[in-house]
Amino acid sequence: MPTWEYASVITANDAESERAGVSVKLPGGASERQQGDTSTVLNQLGGEGWELVSYHSSGAGTWGFEQFWLKRQKDS
Repeated sequence: MPTWEYASVITANDAESERAGVSVKLPGGASERQQGDTSTVLNQLGGEGWELVSYHSSGAGTWGFEQFWLKRQKDS
């Protein structure tokens, strides 16, 4: 039976200041800020074998928030 490991990608965007950030949390690691936009980060993870399994978006006022959950099969 396959075993999976999970990662999350979180983006936060402020429309007023036009600031945006993308952070990635991999298994066993801390959340780390990434260079590039959301598409670039997700494509890099896809190239490492990660698959998108869930997405959530919300916002309040000028802030927007997105969270992506990814999985990949863990080596035995």
